[in-house]
Amino acid sequence: MTAAERKRTRLIIFFLLLAALLFATGALFAQMATRSGEQLDASDVTDDMVFLAAGELSVSAKSSDDIFAAGGEISINGAQADHMIAAGGDITVTKSGFHDFILAGGDVDLIDAVVTDDLVAAAGDLNVRADFRVDGSAVLSGGDLTIDAPIGGELRAAGASVRLNSEIGKDAHIVGEEIFIGPNARIGGDLRHRSGKIEIDPAAVVSGEIIKLERPARPDLEAWGVKAAAAAAVFALAFLIGIALLVIVIALALPALMNSASDTIREKPFSMLGIGFLISIAGPVVIVFLFATIFGIPLALLIAVIFAAAGPLAIAAFAYFAGMQARRAMSKDATPPGAFARILWSALAVILLALLSIIPILGGLVWIIAFVTGLGAVMTKGGKALALKA
Repeated sequence: MTAAERKRTRLIIFFLLLAALLFATGALFAQMATRSGEQLDASDVTDDMVFLAAGELSVSAKSSDDIFAAGGEISINGAQADHMIAAGGDITVTKSGFHDFILAGGDVDLIDAVVTDDLVAAAGDLNVRADFRVDGSAVLSGGDLTIDAPIGGELRAAGASVRLNSEIGKDAHIVGEEIFIGPNARIGGDLRHRSGKIEIDPAAVVSGEIIKLERPARPDLEAWGVKAAAAAAVFALAFLIGIALLVIVIALALPALMNSASDTIREKPFSMLGIGFLISIAGPVVIVFLFATIFGIPLALLIAVIFAAAGPLAIAAFAYFAGMQARRAMSKDATPPGAFARILWSALAVILLALLSIIPILGGLVWIIAFVTGLGAVMTKGGKALALKA
């Protein structure tokens, strides 16, 4: 690498470090409590906004503001917050209280809590038990949904299988391949449903009408949908080719940063996921805050540009990590990769990400994890890479 290339590389990393510093400063200014790690037990009592991320996360924190939680396994027990936002693999909730609760996960078990306003949840398997209570409305989606909890407002539920056996204060809108309305169901308004099969227990009570929603025939809309799908496919292909080329260029131009970030993701994956998650949240907050001040607008624009530039580096870092892991597993080669190996395995990783993106929901989640984890690694290892000589 020439002196000019080294200078350019260090300039890029300098701006990344500057962005990280500004993000951290913004988080402190906004009085955010942030914690991350492989295992984390959060039991703080605070008036601040709380951000938590870990592989195994236990949350009993109490905040008069909002709590954000991300992790592989999340146990929420005795937590309290204005708004609770959680995303993870397995999520369980007991003895907690929130004004609003928004969550997404693979296997979600809502056992015992009170939500004084609205609940929004998406999961592969979602179980809302009888001791859970929603005073407002609920929007639920996923694979298998079991709803035994009373809901004071309106229910909107969609899933492959939906089982409702509780009291709903207003209308219930349910879409599913199979719908079962149990004997304890009490619907205060209409029951509107679209399903392949529906079973309503004779003891169930529907105060309003039972309305079957037919799928409307719209030939013009279907024709438009075919054209839109074709255009989307072309755009997606062009986007993925562009991403692949960009990743290859970055892997060649910044080998020190890519190798360092890849090693960090391998050693501390959940820490990088947590750090990236916090930066993703703090960055826009800092930009909005600076835009609100006259003197901060130029700096806000600079941070916005840096934040946008960090996106390709983050995707490249994760793709490089995935490619190097595949290389290590398939060829048993732990030696530092040459230029050809960096190109080949990075490109294969992008192809794998592209294939995963075809899967509904999971595909989008994979790209989010790739971006957030890569962002955490790039920001964390930027300073060390700055000091390295290629």
